[in-house]
Amino acid sequence: MNQENTDLRRKVVIKGVTGQLEIPSGRDPFQNAWLTLTLGYGLTFLDSRVRGKVMGSEHSGDVIVHHDELGWCARDSDDFLFPILEWGYDSIKTFAKLFQQGEYIWNHRFLIKPPEDFDELDFSSPALPDYVLRPNIICLFRMQAGAKNGEAFNVVRISPEVFEDRKYVVPNYSNKKTKLAVSGFRSHEQLLTDRDVFTPVLGHELGHAINEDHILVLEGDEQCKAKPNADRCYGQTPKELRNIMGAGTEITAINVAPWIDHLQMIVGGDALRCSIVMLTDSKVQPLPPRKIPSAKAKTAAGRKR
Repeated sequence: MNQENTDLRRKVVIKGVTGQLEIPSGRDPFQNAWLTLTLGYGLTFLDSRVRGKVMGSEHSGDVIVHHDELGWCARDSDDFLFPILEWGYDSIKTFAKLFQQGEYIWNHRFLIKPPEDFDELDFSSPALPDYVLRPNIICLFRMQAGAKNGEAFNVVRISPEVFEDRKYVVPNYSNKKTKLAVSGFRSHEQLLTDRDVFTPVLGHELGHAINEDHILVLEGDEQCKAKPNADRCYGQTPKELRNIMGAGTEITAINVAPWIDHLQMIVGGDALRCSIVMLTDSKVQPLPPRKIPSAKAKTAAGRKR
């Protein structure tokens, strides 16, 4: 973790994710502050020519291996082998475009309402000279392709025939187990498939990339804090399973954690006790900054009394 200070202490980098806080200039008295998390990333397209390795995780080792019967295969997170196709220019271009669009999944989902006594971001506006404006913070998300030291994603093309044949069986690389291919390729933080951009997997893995934990870790489950990738940590109740950091697509207030972490690093001090307004409903409009009478205005009002 490192912190990059500017004159206004607006920027920090936490585990490779940059958080940039922007405070309104005052020209628009109804403008809130913005906190943008930017994920730098790189894509490596693996096949028989570029085989790759996963390093420094529980999935470490060769990603692409050769099977006597199936040919070149990719190992999923449970070590099952799925036959792959070679990448070409068109398939790479298509995947890269769809992957970049993943930033819409996490963008503009939360509004952070700081505590009533939090005045560090206060600003003034010529349009409202008798007030100090206390902004809320709109949470944004951006993805930057090709960034140095960004998150590294390996990507494989799974042969579609393994899913078209509902009786297709795939073997395990480490033992004698088998499973039906239709049960799915289990991607993980460093390995995605070309199919993941069409499923909840993309949003889930981007969540991990910005330092989101699985839903039961977020809820404070002690067992999952110790073993965060256990199956139960994806959720046990219907509500937990619906969450994007469970097995679903739903984003709720608990998922704001990466933005809160960056905000806390930027402003420092005691732990912030913020309230969260969800912006996932198009009918919900961001709350405008709070108007607080300035000291000058308060003095004038006292004289009148």
